[in-house]
Amino acid sequence: MSQPATRDPDLTRSRILDAALALFVEQGPAAVTMREIAAASGVTKSLIHHHFGSKEALWTAVKEDAFLRYAEGQRADLEAASAPGSELLENSVLRYFRFLQQHPGVVRMFAWAHLEKDDSCGEVDAALVGLGAQRIREAQQAGLLRDDINPTHVVTIFVNTCTHWFEARAHHAHWPGIGSDEEFLEDFLKVFMAGLAPRP
Repeated sequence: MSQPATRDPDLTRSRILDAALALFVEQGPAAVTMREIAAASGVTKSLIHHHFGSKEALWTAVKEDAFLRYAEGQRADLEAASAPGSELLENSVLRYFRFLQQHPGVVRMFAWAHLEKDDSCGEVDAALVGLGAQRIREAQQAGLLRDDINPTHVVTIFVNTCTHWFEARAHHAHWPGIGSDEEFLEDFLKVFMAGLAPRP
């Protein structure tokens, strides 16, 4: 059922992004047509082209919009921290894990992007990863985290672990003894944070 037309460009753009995200995560970006997006969003194809240009540009905008829902809060935390250390790092892990837990559609979107070897995702989050690595480096220099590990690898380890936990949930749900989201998160933080503690 189509939605009523609107002359509000921000609302129209939001409606298109929401419809495109739902279709992209269900079918994958390659399978979705502009006609389907137009029908789902209740606007014309020409209006989608007016706002986004092409399907590829719309896919990029969908990824950026979804990522910003997480990135803005994470960036604010990283920038506001006066003394980066293990607590800031643990809170960053928690924020990312909770974001994925609460947005399963974004997890599917990441999975499609990775399957299609979409390297534009790396451009979207590179600045945030760089800021996170900088804060880790500062904590290493202050002796609060071990300093023999590449700070960008630290970010990569927690991002990949959290993302894969949700991407592969249906698979590992059948493993003997597998725990809940909360049990996994607790155990991961124990291993991760202990591994980053300063060496004696």
